[in-house]
Amino acid sequence: MKVKTFNKNIFYLTFPSQKELVMTMCRMQEYYECNSVKLRNKVFTFEKFIDHYMEQDGSLDYFMLWSGFNIPGHVVDEFFKSFDLTQREIDVKLRTEEYRNKLYYVIATRANDDETLLHELAHAYYHLNPVYKQQVDVLVRSMRKELRSSLTDRLKEKGYANNVIVDEINAYIATSSYKYLKNDLELELTRKDMKPFIDLAKTVFAGLA
Repeated sequence: MKVKTFNKNIFYLTFPSQKELVMTMCRMQEYYECNSVKLRNKVFTFEKFIDHYMEQDGSLDYFMLWSGFNIPGHVVDEFFKSFDLTQREIDVKLRTEEYRNKLYYVIATRANDDETLLHELAHAYYHLNPVYKQQVDVLVRSMRKELRSSLTDRLKEKGYANNVIVDEINAYIATSSYKYLKNDLELELTRKDMKPFIDLAKTVFAGLA
Protein backbone atom coordinates (compact mmCIF):
# COMPACT_ATOMS: atom_id res chain seq x y z
CA MET A 1 0.00 0.00 0.00
CA LYS A 2 1.27 3.44 -0.97
CA VAL A 3 -0.07 6.77 0.21
CA LYS A 4 -0.49 10.14 -1.45
CA THR A 5 -2.45 13.20 -0.41
CA PHE A 6 -4.30 15.71 -2.56
CA ASN A 7 -5.09 19.21 -1.30
CA LYS A 8 -3.96 18.16 2.21
CA ASN A 9 -7.24 16.40 3.06
CA ILE A 10 -7.81 13.75 0.38
CA PHE A 11 -5.99 10.63 1.49
CA TYR A 12 -5.26 8.42 -1.54
CA LEU A 13 -4.26 4.77 -1.06
CA THR A 14 -2.95 2.63 -3.92
CA PHE A 15 -2.54 -1.14 -3.86
CA PRO A 16 -0.48 -3.51 -6.01
CA SER A 17 -3.38 -5.88 -6.73
CA GLN A 18 -7.16 -6.15 -6.78
CA LYS A 19 -6.96 -8.62 -3.89
CA GLU A 20 -5.09 -6.23 -1.60
CA LEU A 21 -7.36 -3.33 -2.57
CA VAL A 22 -10.60 -5.13 -1.78
CA MET A 23 -9.38 -7.06 1.26
CA THR A 24 -8.28 -3.79 2.84
CA MET A 25 -11.18 -1.53 1.94
CA CYS A 26 -14.31 -3.70 1.69
CA ARG A 27 -15.55 -3.50 5.28
CA MET A 28 -15.02 0.26 5.52
CA GLN A 29 -16.92 0.76 2.27
CA GLU A 30 -19.83 -1.48 3.23
CA TYR A 31 -20.10 0.14 6.64
CA TYR A 32 -20.48 3.44 4.80
CA GLU A 33 -22.76 2.61 1.87
CA CYS A 34 -23.91 -0.99 1.71
CA ASN A 35 -27.31 -1.20 0.00
CA SER A 36 -28.49 -3.44 2.85
CA VAL A 37 -29.16 -2.34 6.41
CA LYS A 38 -27.64 -5.66 7.48
CA LEU A 39 -24.20 -4.07 7.03
CA ARG A 40 -24.60 -0.32 6.55
CA ASN A 41 -23.84 1.52 9.80
CA LYS A 42 -23.53 -1.83 11.58
CA VAL A 43 -20.52 -3.45 13.21
CA PHE A 44 -19.93 -6.77 11.42
CA THR A 45 -17.28 -9.44 11.11
CA PHE A 46 -15.45 -10.37 7.94
CA GLU A 47 -17.38 -13.65 8.01
CA LYS A 48 -20.71 -11.80 8.05
CA PHE A 49 -19.54 -9.68 5.12
CA ILE A 50 -18.64 -12.81 3.13
CA ASP A 51 -21.89 -14.52 4.08
CA HIS A 52 -23.90 -11.50 2.91
CA TYR A 53 -22.32 -11.32 -0.55
CA MET A 54 -21.64 -14.96 -1.34
CA GLU A 55 -24.16 -16.74 -3.60
CA GLN A 56 -25.58 -20.14 -2.72
CA ASP A 57 -23.24 -21.77 -5.26
CA GLY A 58 -20.25 -20.29 -3.45
CA SER A 59 -19.46 -17.58 -6.01
CA LEU A 60 -18.40 -14.16 -4.73
CA ASP A 61 -18.37 -11.49 -7.43
CA TYR A 62 -17.75 -8.58 -5.03
CA PHE A 63 -13.97 -8.99 -5.12
CA MET A 64 -13.89 -8.58 -8.90
CA LEU A 65 -16.51 -5.84 -9.32
CA TRP A 66 -15.12 -2.85 -7.45
CA SER A 67 -11.99 -1.08 -8.70
CA GLY A 68 -12.22 1.92 -6.38
CA PHE A 69 -13.36 2.84 -2.89
CA ASN A 70 -14.27 6.11 -1.20
CA ILE A 71 -15.18 6.85 2.41
CA PRO A 72 -15.67 10.16 4.26
CA GLY A 73 -13.17 10.72 7.05
CA HIS A 74 -15.73 10.82 9.85
CA VAL A 75 -17.00 7.39 8.73
CA VAL A 76 -13.44 6.06 8.73
CA ASP A 77 -13.03 7.40 12.28
CA GLU A 78 -16.24 5.65 13.39
CA PHE A 79 -15.11 2.41 11.75
CA PHE A 80 -11.77 2.38 13.54
CA LYS A 81 -13.45 3.03 16.89
CA SER A 82 -16.10 0.34 16.46
CA PHE A 83 -14.56 -2.67 14.70
CA ASP A 84 -12.10 -5.38 15.60
CA LEU A 85 -9.62 -4.55 12.88
CA THR A 86 -7.73 -6.83 10.52
CA GLN A 87 -4.02 -6.18 10.04
CA ARG A 88 -4.72 -4.55 6.68
CA GLU A 89 -7.24 -2.19 8.31
CA ILE A 90 -4.78 -1.45 11.12
CA ASP A 91 -2.24 -0.40 8.48
CA VAL A 92 -4.72 2.14 7.11
CA LYS A 93 -5.49 3.36 10.61
CA LEU A 94 -1.81 3.97 11.32
CA ARG A 95 -1.36 5.83 8.05
CA THR A 96 -4.37 8.12 8.68
CA GLU A 97 -3.64 8.88 12.34
CA GLU A 98 -2.73 12.52 11.70
CA TYR A 99 -6.13 13.13 10.07
CA ARG A 100 -8.23 11.80 12.91
CA ASN A 101 -11.22 14.01 13.82
CA LYS A 102 -10.45 16.40 10.96
CA LEU A 103 -12.28 17.04 7.70
CA TYR A 104 -10.79 14.51 5.30
CA TYR A 105 -11.68 11.81 2.80
CA VAL A 106 -10.18 8.41 1.97
CA ILE A 107 -10.07 7.06 -1.58
CA ALA A 108 -8.38 3.90 -2.86
CA THR A 109 -7.59 2.21 -6.20
CA ARG A 110 -5.08 -0.17 -7.69
CA ALA A 111 -1.78 1.45 -8.64
CA ASN A 112 -1.78 3.43 -11.91
CA ASP A 113 -5.56 3.30 -12.34
CA ASP A 114 -6.00 6.94 -13.36
CA GLU A 115 -9.54 6.54 -14.66
CA THR A 116 -10.84 5.16 -11.37
CA LEU A 117 -8.86 7.79 -9.47
CA LEU A 118 -10.81 10.58 -11.19
CA HIS A 119 -14.09 8.87 -10.29
CA GLU A 120 -13.08 8.62 -6.63
CA LEU A 121 -11.80 12.20 -6.57
CA ALA A 122 -15.22 13.36 -7.75
CA HIS A 123 -16.67 11.70 -4.64
CA ALA A 124 -14.09 13.33 -2.39
CA TYR A 125 -14.77 16.79 -3.76
CA TYR A 126 -18.53 16.27 -3.51
CA HIS A 127 -18.14 15.77 0.25
CA LEU A 128 -15.35 18.23 0.97
CA ASN A 129 -16.33 21.19 -1.20
CA PRO A 130 -19.80 22.56 -0.33
CA VAL A 131 -19.94 24.85 -3.36
CA TYR A 132 -19.15 21.97 -5.70
CA LYS A 133 -21.74 19.78 -3.95
CA GLN A 134 -24.41 22.44 -4.35
CA GLN A 135 -23.60 22.85 -8.04
CA VAL A 136 -23.70 19.08 -8.57
CA ASP A 137 -27.06 18.80 -6.81
CA VAL A 138 -28.49 21.48 -9.10
CA LEU A 139 -27.17 19.70 -12.20
CA VAL A 140 -28.65 16.37 -11.12
CA ARG A 141 -32.04 17.94 -10.40
CA SER A 142 -32.01 19.63 -13.81
CA MET A 143 -31.18 16.44 -15.76
CA ARG A 144 -33.74 15.08 -18.17
CA LYS A 145 -36.09 13.01 -16.01
CA GLU A 146 -35.82 9.96 -18.26
CA LEU A 147 -32.03 10.00 -18.07
CA ARG A 148 -31.93 10.56 -14.31
CA SER A 149 -34.44 7.76 -13.78
CA SER A 150 -32.63 5.24 -16.00
CA LEU A 151 -29.24 6.12 -14.50
CA THR A 152 -30.64 5.73 -10.99
CA ASP A 153 -32.01 2.31 -11.92
CA ARG A 154 -28.67 1.19 -13.40
CA LEU A 155 -26.76 2.32 -10.32
CA LYS A 156 -29.11 0.49 -8.00
CA GLU A 157 -28.70 -2.63 -10.12
CA LYS A 158 -24.92 -2.29 -9.67
CA GLY A 159 -25.43 -2.32 -5.91
CA TYR A 160 -25.45 1.34 -4.88
CA ALA A 161 -27.64 2.45 -1.98
CA ASN A 162 -30.16 5.29 -2.20
CA ASN A 163 -28.11 7.56 0.05
CA VAL A 164 -25.25 7.85 -2.49
CA ILE A 165 -27.14 7.95 -5.79
CA VAL A 166 -26.71 11.68 -6.47
CA ASP A 167 -23.02 11.44 -5.62
CA GLU A 168 -22.65 8.44 -7.96
CA ILE A 169 -24.60 10.06 -10.80
CA ASN A 170 -22.10 12.90 -10.78
CA ALA A 171 -19.02 10.67 -10.55
CA TYR A 172 -20.19 8.45 -13.42
CA ILE A 173 -21.28 11.23 -15.74
CA ALA A 174 -18.31 13.50 -15.00
CA THR A 175 -15.53 10.91 -15.32
CA SER A 176 -16.76 7.97 -17.43
CA SER A 177 -16.37 7.70 -21.17
CA TYR A 178 -19.33 8.29 -23.44
CA LYS A 179 -18.85 4.77 -24.82
CA TYR A 180 -19.04 3.20 -21.36
CA LEU A 181 -22.20 5.07 -20.41
CA LYS A 182 -23.89 4.24 -23.74
CA ASN A 183 -22.81 0.62 -24.14
CA ASP A 184 -22.10 -0.76 -20.68
CA LEU A 185 -24.74 1.14 -18.69
CA GLU A 186 -27.08 1.23 -21.71
CA LEU A 187 -28.04 4.86 -21.19
CA GLU A 188 -29.80 6.98 -23.78
CA LEU A 189 -27.70 10.09 -23.38
CA THR A 190 -25.77 12.56 -25.49
CA ARG A 191 -22.45 14.29 -25.02
CA LYS A 192 -24.50 17.43 -24.40
CA ASP A 193 -26.01 15.71 -21.33
CA MET A 194 -22.52 15.00 -20.03
CA LYS A 195 -20.86 18.34 -20.73
CA PRO A 196 -22.07 20.35 -17.68
CA PHE A 197 -20.86 17.62 -15.31
CA ILE A 198 -17.51 17.27 -17.08
CA ASP A 199 -16.94 21.02 -17.16
CA LEU A 200 -17.79 21.39 -13.48
CA ALA A 201 -15.49 18.54 -12.45
CA LYS A 202 -12.66 20.09 -14.46
CA THR A 203 -12.91 23.23 -12.36
CA VAL A 204 -12.08 21.32 -9.18
CA PHE A 205 -9.58 18.93 -10.77
CA ALA A 206 -7.70 21.97 -12.11
CA GLY A 207 -6.78 22.87 -8.53
CA LEU A 208 -5.50 19.41 -7.69
CA ALA A 209 -2.24 19.44 -5.77
